[in-house]
Formats: sequence, C-alpha cells, structure tokens
Amino acid sequence: MDDESIITRARWARRGAFGILTIIALVAAVGLPLYVFPADPPAPAADLIYVIGPPTATRIADAESLRDQGIADEVLVSVPSSGPDSADELAYCWRAYVTCRTPEPFTTRGEAAMLQAYATDGDAVIVLTYTPHVLRTRFIFDACADADVTVIPVDERLNLSRWIYNYAYQSAAFAKAWVLGCADPPAGALP
Repeated sequence: MDDESIITRARWARRGAFGILTIIALVAAVGLPLYVFPADPPAPAADLIYVIGPPTATRIADAESLRDQGIADEVLVSVPSSGPDSADELAYCWRAYVTCRTPEPFTTRGEAAMLQAYATDGDAVIVLTYTPHVLRTRFIFDACADADVTVIPVDERLNLSRWIYNYAYQSAAFAKAWVLGCADPPAGALP
C-alpha cells in the first residue's frame, strides 16, 4: 500500500469517527429535554396519587410527601405479582389509604388501563415515575386513560450507563407505544 492510500484511508476513518460522534452528540442533545429534563409541573390538588412500577423507595417517599402536603388522600401503587415489591411483601401496601394492584400486562399501557378502575373522566390523578420515563408515560396515559393525569418525575439517581440504556429503551418503547396506541398486542407478541 502506498503512502497516499494510507493517508486517504486515515482521513476517511477520521471523518467516519467524527460523523459517528456527531450523531451521538445530536441524539444526546435531542434527548435532553425529552428524557433528562422533561417538564416538571407543580403538583395540583388531585383525587389520587398513582405510583407506577416499580414501587421504588424514592417514588413511595414522593407519594407520601405529596399526601402529607394534602395533594391527595388516596395512593394507588402498581406492583409486580410476586417478589419483594409485591402487594403481599411491600409494607407500604398495608396502609389504609394505599391500594396496591398488579396491572395486566405489567407495562405502562397496562398501568394506564388499570387506572380506569380507580379514576374516571374528570378525576385528577398524579402519576409518579422516574425521569426518563415521563414523556412516554404522558403519551400513554393521555391516550389510554380517561382521568386528568399529571405526570411528575421522581428524581432517582442514574449512572451514565443507565442513562444510555434509557435513551435507547425509552426511544424504542415510545415508538412502540405510538404504533400500538391503546390496542392490545396481537396474540404471541411481546408486551
């Protein structure tokens, strides 16, 4: 190989690397207002506070804080059917003002559908979820729930690898939610 072809290949490799880094930077910049800094409205008075899964300590603490502020008296918590966060195992579920249920399917769409049993058209509901999930949650609950829903982000610390994962996961899941809407998936399809 002659020197000129080596130099040409090196230039193309640098341009390719620069192009890839530019695309990554653009995707990261576009995702900032969507996944990292979504709108964070003040919590209005509500009929229900809804903690969607998983019921982390931070989400439960935020629900308690809102309840203590008099935002709402009742709390609904989406829990898995088994394990340490299930209704049988999670001590928070034993409080008189807390209802813990497992949506079917245990997805954001399933959680929106489950809300229909606890809130009707005109009821105000505050939904708590972690920050990267807020945009997709708003989209799904706006489309699939009759209640007046306000989605509020919960500040759960994520490391860089979790942020990268969430950028990819939430983007793909949002595309799926946009395509499927509130319809049940075909038999045998992934939830």
